[in-house]
Formats: sequence, structure tokens, C-alpha cells
Amino acid sequence: MAQPYQNYTLRDFVLDDAFRRWVFQPDEQNMTYWHTYMLRHPEQQPLIDEAASLLLHLNARYDDLTDASQQRIWQVLEQAFDDQLFTEPIVVPLSRWQRFRTTYPAAIWQVAASLTGILLIAGGIIYYQLQPKQQRIHTAFGENRNVTLPDGSTVLLNGNSTLTYTDGWVDGKPREVWLDGEGFFKVTKKQAPDGRIKFVTHTPNLDITVLGTQFNVNTRRGSTAVTLVEGRVQLTKPTEHTGRVIDMKPGQFASIQPNIENVEVREEKPQLHTSWVAHQFIFDNTALSEIAQQLHDTYGLEVVFEDSDLANRRFTGNLSNQSIETLLTTLSLTFDLSVQRNGDRISLRHNP
Repeated sequence: MAQPYQNYTLRDFVLDDAFRRWVFQPDEQNMTYWHTYMLRHPEQQPLIDEAASLLLHLNARYDDLTDASQQRIWQVLEQAFDDQLFTEPIVVPLSRWQRFRTTYPAAIWQVAASLTGILLIAGGIIYYQLQPKQQRIHTAFGENRNVTLPDGSTVLLNGNSTLTYTDGWVDGKPREVWLDGEGFFKVTKKQAPDGRIKFVTHTPNLDITVLGTQFNVNTRRGSTAVTLVEGRVQLTKPTEHTGRVIDMKPGQFASIQPNIENVEVREEKPQLHTSWVAHQFIFDNTALSEIAQQLHDTYGLEVVFEDSDLANRRFTGNLSNQSIETLLTTLSLTFDLSVQRNGDRISLRHNP
């Protein structure tokens, strides 16, 4: 799948075989590849979203077009064939359109896909038909959104998070989603004749398999943290082929860092990691640097410590997360700080 996708245009993505397989025939391998690729190249996510949306939502019904519309499409098709598919131009009369579609079905599909943008502009000649193949939900900074999955399970997404899954899950088959950011899962138990149906949450460095449970997943900066509230989950590393499985129990916290092989599992208060679900900040001897990182990840705020020792100061307290100003005021009073905010940039320093 190695391609110079960084230089791809909208047309390139729409024509790319691997990209189209991901959109129309998603499986674990290509979903993981493109999910990881977008994590590494967030600047291309709008372009990728647009290309996927065009492929999914567009259905050109040529038989329903007027003669004038067909003539316009045919002119563009001829040019595209000249440019891409043949060394010598091939001109086919309009009256032979149906036979040409039969003779060159693969070529027609490839070119028709590349013409998506042109067909959209030629309003009145396109009929849209939603093909529910892939769903991708993204939350803005500071936004929480509840997503109901095809099986009735729910995911509450924290700010700046993305959930990807395929619609129309098949009964009896594992249920799979891909997460970038943070989400709180409530998984519905599903039963098949040979046992319960698995639910798998994929992250860049951990696969989380459950049968029916509540858990929190946080994937930021290449690391993954899992907090189990209820039920049982199993952790596996997608890059590890030994079949090693890590079982978690309620009240346990598991994390893995970039470039570190081992998964750390320890007992920890779940509310420290799930308080955002109840619209709260709960800090327990938490370094100000960690609080700053949380504000950056979820709210898009940049916190600057004017005094280097401030980042290591620790804070304990419960606050509503509905107002960042309340948190800043509390920190200011607790540590005798001067707080200056300019848009999304916050400066903290000791009062003189």
C-alpha cells in the first residue's frame, strides 16, 4: 500500500485502487492502514474526507440523463480516456454508449470515479444515493457527541476525537470501530449460537476486545490508555503475532507508550479518567503539565509556563469542565499565579 499519498490530489485519491477498497470494502487491514495514515498526516484529512464522501454518496444514473447531458459527459469521458487509459484516442458514437459500457466496464468505472467533481458541478445530471459503507464521526475542540452504533452500543466522544466504523454490521460477525482521541464505550451484549459476539476497538497500538462492558479509551500522541469501569476486556497488540492477550478487570488502568513494547496495567480510580463523561475535571495530585496537555488535547488550548518550575507543581480538586475560566481561576488562587489569556494561548506565571 506504500504510495506517495502526501502529494495526492482529490482526483488521485478517487482513482487510487487501495483508497477505493478502503471506502467500499473496508477490512481490518485497510482500516488500520488509513486510520494510522490520517493520524500521521492530519493536514490531509479534509481532502481524504472529501474523496471518501464523493465515492460513497455519488451514483450517476446515465440512463436517466437527457441527450444534452449525455453528450457533455461523453465529451469529458473521451478526454479522460485520451489522458489516462489509451495511447491512441478512441472515439465511440453516443449511440453505442451501452455497448461501450459493457466492453470496458472497468475503464468506465475508473473514469466515472475520476469525474466526480465535474459531475457535481453539472447540476441536474446527478442523482445522489447514500451507500452506508463507512461512517466517520469527528468532534471539534471542546465538543462532546454521543454516537449510537448499529448494534445499539453507544460511544460518547470527547473533544477533538474521531470514531470510524462501517455501517450495516452483519449478525454473528465481530463488531469493529477505530478510535482516534477519547471515547467512553457502553457496549451492548450480543449473542450468537456459538457464543457472544465480540466488539473490537482498534487504536494505533492496541486492539481492545470486549463482550459487553463499559470502558474509556484515550489515544493521544501515539499512546493508548484504557480504563475499565465494568465487565471484562482483552488487550492485544496488532503488530504482535504471538497471540498474547492481556485481560483487564474493573478498576484497572492499562497504557502503552510509543516505542515501548510492554503494556502497563495497574489499579487506579476509574473516575480520574472518566470524569469528563459527567462534565467534570477530577485531579488527584496531578502535575500542571498534565493538566495543560489535557487542555491542549481536548480544547485546543496552548498553555505556556513562564516559570519552568510551575509545570511540576501538583493540583488536587474536583471542578466542572463547562468553564475553562473557572479552572484557570482556581489554579491562579491555589498557586498565586498570574493568568493571561489571548485567544487559545494561556500564559501562567508566579505573581511578583
